[in-house]
Order: sequence, then C-alpha cells, then structure tokens
Amino acid sequence: MVERVLSFTKRKVVPIRRVFLQTPLGTTAADGTRRSLLSEFARDTTTLDCYLWIAALASARASEEDGTYSAEYPAATWAQLAGLVEHAELDAAKTRWSKAVTRLVGLKLIERQRKGGKNQASYLLLHEDGSGTLYSRPTTKDHGNWFTIPHNYWLEGWDLKLSGPEKLMLLIALDQQDGFDISPERVPDWYGLSRNTAQRGYKGLVAHGILDAHATWVAEPKSPNGWKKVVRYTTVGPWARAARLKAGRSRKLVPSGSDTR
Repeated sequence: MVERVLSFTKRKVVPIRRVFLQTPLGTTAADGTRRSLLSEFARDTTTLDCYLWIAALASARASEEDGTYSAEYPAATWAQLAGLVEHAELDAAKTRWSKAVTRLVGLKLIERQRKGGKNQASYLLLHEDGSGTLYSRPTTKDHGNWFTIPHNYWLEGWDLKLSGPEKLMLLIALDQQDGFDISPERVPDWYGLSRNTAQRGYKGLVAHGILDAHATWVAEPKSPNGWKKVVRYTTVGPWARAARLKAGRSRKLVPSGSDTR
C-alpha cells in the first residue's frame, strides 16, 4: 500500500520548511530557545509520523479549484500507512490516528475537512510554523528555507525502524550542509530537544548508515589539554543532499522495497 499511495504523488521527496524545526534566526520562543514545533513531538514521534504522512500526500499537488493542499483517504488507510496497525487491531489503530490528528489540529498544522463519504478522512495542510495560515509548496527562496525527506523514509520502512530520537535528529540532519557539527550541547537551545536525545539520535543514525561521522581535533584554549574533539556529520546514500536535490527535480517515483502496509 505504501508504494501505491506514494506513487500517486508523482514525487520522490517531501519539502518541510526549516521553521518547523526552529524559529528564524534572530527570534526565540517564549523560553528563550529557538525551539519550534518539532520539539512538541519529543515524546510523541508517533504523532510526528502521522503529520509527515499527511504532509507527504497533501503537499504533492494543489487543488485546481482553490490552490489549497489536502489529502483524502479512508481512516483505515491512514492508520495502516502510519504503521499503527503493527501493534493494534484496526479499530484501535483508527482511534489512535484520530487522537494524533486532534493534536495536529491543535498545533495548527492541519485542518480536518468534511469531504467524501462518512469513512473518508480529509486533511487540509497548513503552514509549518503553526500560524494557521494555508500551506504552499516551497519552490523558491522567497518561500523560506526548507529541507526534503526522501520517500525512502517510508518505502524502506524507516518510519517503523527508527527510534524516536533517531527520527527527531534525522529531520535536523536533513536540513544541514555536508559536514555539519551541531554538538549535542547546542541542541537544547537550538531545537528544544534534550542533549540525551541528540546523542542517542546521532549514534543510531550512524549505526544505520544514514549519517557518516568524522571526528577531528581543534584547538581549544579552555580545554585542560588545549584541544577539543569535534564530530562532523554528513547524510549519505539516498539521504545525501545531492541525492535529494536530484530526486526533487524528478516527478516520477521509482518504488523500492516490499512494504505491505
């Protein structure tokens, strides 16, 4: 089901604006950090995955009638796509999906729509900053900075295989240039996630082969030995910036994997 549904989008990547991860440079949240909506899912990455599925399907094409972005499928389909049936009966999975949607509505990331039959669940995509304004697919710098999530995330089942910290740090990593060095100590102030989350996320992504880690030593006068270890990370394979840029220029999906959801 995953392959088939994603094939309908005729895309290979999903664009997400950076403002979903952190507030714009020079601005802060109420607590003085640059945390944004990503931090709201620190303990609830199941709901994060529900949002990413809606974004993946709704952002693919604007309505010819009013230019809005939305997606409509039966509630059972949404629950299956999000992998909620992996550990629950269908009715329980649908209930869990509904609760996740309610939270996303509260965060002003989506709106429920009344369309189709009684079993259909349609969602209108809103701007990633949680302002409640309508979503528009970013295509130029005027639309704000954004990063992309490759469809491999779902086609290869990474949404089911990655841990919560790994998912959170993956989104941050996808927004970075090659060789970035955001230390775990910076993550709380920059993204509102804990240092432990960053450490566990980095470690897992490296183990999975999604990130490449390269350690170097730089001069640090305040260090007892005068040196400081810096670890630089780079996304690799289909997660690499170059691979995602190439995929973003293609409108034809090449399915991979054999996910049965």
